[in-house]
Amino acid sequence: MSYWRLPVIVAVAVIAAERVAYSQEGPRQEKGEIDAVTLFRGQALVQRRVPVNAPKGRLELVVTDLPEQVVADSLFAEGDGIEVRAVRFRTRAVGESPREKIRAIQDETQKLQDELAWVTKQKRLLAEREAFLAKLENFAAPTASMELSKGVLDATSLERIATFSFDQRKQAAEALQKLELEERKLQAALLLAQRRLAEISAGSSKTVREAVVFLEKRDAAAGVIRLSYLVSQASWIPTYNFRAKRGVEKIEVEYNALIRQMSGEDWSGVELTLSTASPALSSQGPGLAPFKVRLASAGQQGDGQQMAEAYRAFKGRLKQAEFQQRGAQRLADNQSFNWAMNSAANDFQGLELRAGQEQLDLLALQPVGADEGPSVTYHLESAVSLDSRSDLQMVPIVELSLPSRFYHVATPVLTSYVYREAELANDGIEALLAGEVSAYLDGRFVGRGEIPMVARGQAFVVGFGADGQLRARRELVEKTDTVQGGNREVSFDYRLVIENYKTEAVKLRLIDRIPVPERSADVRITLAEMKEKLSADKLYLRVERPNGILRWDIEVAAVSSGDVAWTLDYGYRLEFAKNQALGTSEGPGQADEFHRIQRARTRR
Repeated sequence: MSYWRLPVIVAVAVIAAERVAYSQEGPRQEKGEIDAVTLFRGQALVQRRVPVNAPKGRLELVVTDLPEQVVADSLFAEGDGIEVRAVRFRTRAVGESPREKIRAIQDETQKLQDELAWVTKQKRLLAEREAFLAKLENFAAPTASMELSKGVLDATSLERIATFSFDQRKQAAEALQKLELEERKLQAALLLAQRRLAEISAGSSKTVREAVVFLEKRDAAAGVIRLSYLVSQASWIPTYNFRAKRGVEKIEVEYNALIRQMSGEDWSGVELTLSTASPALSSQGPGLAPFKVRLASAGQQGDGQQMAEAYRAFKGRLKQAEFQQRGAQRLADNQSFNWAMNSAANDFQGLELRAGQEQLDLLALQPVGADEGPSVTYHLESAVSLDSRSDLQMVPIVELSLPSRFYHVATPVLTSYVYREAELANDGIEALLAGEVSAYLDGRFVGRGEIPMVARGQAFVVGFGADGQLRARRELVEKTDTVQGGNREVSFDYRLVIENYKTEAVKLRLIDRIPVPERSADVRITLAEMKEKLSADKLYLRVERPNGILRWDIEVAAVSSGDVAWTLDYGYRLEFAKNQALGTSEGPGQADEFHRIQRARTRR
């Protein structure tokens, strides 16, 4: 015998002896009761309280009816005054065959199949009958023609043959119609019987999932153990109702969770905790491998779009490997996924080595996936019941009353509609997660939107739909095009018009834009003097103004329309080489830059 086998044999013998010791009283079965659930984004940690009513000593306890979506490696048990030695997951096939029902349906199925076979034979006989009549007609027609040519036609016999042929065809058609109708009915009945048989047969044997807990009681008093396990097919997303009223500086916020619970077991009256953390089975963090480089022949680096796609692919691989590493328990799996993380990071850093500065600036704008910062946990005060089903179920998290400041926004270069917005401050909860918003104004639904993640103390913006009593427009008043020396000058004068049909003044943010050159050395842009100064808002000046966005914070008087509408005249001048022409540019990074500016505008 090889020496390396001896420890394995000894270990197996010890486990077998332990099993005998635990099994002397026979295993006890308990289902327990779910009393607490922590719901993550994609998984849930379920806790069952399982009673242990047994004398002092060792005990094998089987916790039955674990759900279909249980994560087998996640089982954990603990108890007060009870020492848990081991927890093992197992599955068993259980047969519950309703033989009499199955036999009855099988007999019914056989009868229907026999009847269908008889219908098929009848249809075949009708087809042969049709063929015989066709032969009879082919015989009678030449015979009649020959007799007619000889002047000895037997009209009575010919009439009998024709009448017989038509009568037989009519009877055959009627019989075929009845047979086809009968065939359809039999096929439908057979399909139904086969479906019923499949359903009963599928339910006649099932797999049950159980946790086998080996424990030792220190005394004879009744005790309880807590069995915890992860389940998949369970997740939640935040959703909000924002309710505002004109003239009120507070907005009522209903913060809800939309929950999908398809774990395979119902949660009835449980303590529910919602969390944005990611449950990890692995207790070991990733290690960082050396980043080695070598020299190679210089080659094509690829354009910005290609590098952006490669960047997103590397980041996606890194996220996937990180997720797998967090769920690994075996050392080999942990190391394998850890290396996959390093491999993706190597490719990304290699991209940084090869890229030029312009390409690196483009990569800095690429989205890298949702990052909501530190994890957030909400413990719901009231007990919650959630059935295991495919429908989304809504659970209220908290109701808030947040301070707000209303204003209107007009962007006439895009639309004549003027929209309501409110700037709110989160002063009531640790964090509002990114999620969908249903907005209501004076009890009337005005539209849907989204909010980003908002930390405590942070301000954010929510839209409340278009205001039908305000209109905006943009007019090109004059354009001039001159050449001076080696330069060409093109000047534009615009008029922005706001019409207010309300009986009260309106605070409004008026937004327009001037061109921004790809290279500042190519085009010089000068903004003319204006009667209205640009906004002094610090966020606007830092994020939007350098990108050519113009914003005026104004107040439009009541009933301002037509000749008394609010107006603003402004202009700008472009100077560039006279042998050049102006054109628009939409580079691969412009959409990402726009999204970054919008995110900054809605979360202050």
